[in-house]
Amino acid sequence: MEKLRKKLCKRGFEAVGITIVFLVLVFSPDINAIVTDEPISRGTIYVDDDADPSWYDATHVKIIKEGINNASSGDTSDDEPDYYAVVIGVEKFIEIDDLPEDKLDDGAIDIYNLLIKSKNWEKENIKLLLNENATKDSIRDSIVNWLDERETENDVVVYYFSGHSLKMPLSKRYKGHAYSCPYDITDFQYSEDKITDIELDSWLDELDSKHVTLILDTCYSGKMTSLCQKNRVILTAGGKHFFCGVDESDALGNGIFTFFLLQGFNGIADINNDGWVSAEEAYRYARLPTIISSIWEEFPFIQEWNNKTILWFFQIPRMYDRYPGSIQLVQYQYD
Repeated sequence: MEKLRKKLCKRGFEAVGITIVFLVLVFSPDINAIVTDEPISRGTIYVDDDADPSWYDATHVKIIKEGINNASSGDTSDDEPDYYAVVIGVEKFIEIDDLPEDKLDDGAIDIYNLLIKSKNWEKENIKLLLNENATKDSIRDSIVNWLDERETENDVVVYYFSGHSLKMPLSKRYKGHAYSCPYDITDFQYSEDKITDIELDSWLDELDSKHVTLILDTCYSGKMTSLCQKNRVILTAGGKHFFCGVDESDALGNGIFTFFLLQGFNGIADINNDGWVSAEEAYRYARLPTIISSIWEEFPFIQEWNNKTILWFFQIPRMYDRYPGSIQLVQYQYD
């Protein structure tokens, strides 16, 4: 009897331990997010004595005294930034026609409409690519040509992608951790017609902007760690360590992560009531309701996809924040 009691106690402690690990993994703050709640004000001076040489300018300095001297001489820039975005939604493919109808391009359209209605965005500064217009070449051209010719280091840049992504096969891991699917793919297996995170990072490296936000509403987006570079904030709908299938909801009329981000950008996420919603504020607002809604949507976590029955884990959004401060994205206005 005593041996049975000890055995049951041991099993109980193991179950409690597994439960604690699960709760910490899901509900704890992201360990990759190094952020501050303070908004960026015009004329802010940033100090870092160990940054890349290209990072330094009048407002990015090595020592505090240098920043004070720049501010005293009027050498800091008070220019208002311009805002540029490439917004992409892909749910149809040129040679794949047996997929269920999703809400993936609807998410891109809703993000586009949100931006053009806000106070700080201009319609001509937003490139919207949907389905047949979102080929690999057109996506690359939108970044390295259209966007790079317009933005400067002081401007704010947003890259939004809603669609399908998969993890890279182990044998091809040197090319990236995960890849996204543009319109002109022939299948979902990895080949050169996909966009890996390393490839996308190389395109973004062409930009001068030091205020870049990526919003990736795709499966496996949390694995795209090659994008985690200085002066970027990356908001991902899918987790890093599991297959977190990214879900759409007929009831919400959108992808779940995008739906709650849109709510946040409309002002709900403005924690400090300054009239702006930053990338970080929107993420913090959207993360928990995305997890809860995804659990409700996907239980019992088994789905048919690509002619296979798979375990479809619920979404765990993740943020990678390598930006010194907060990137203010939307100056919202009430209807």
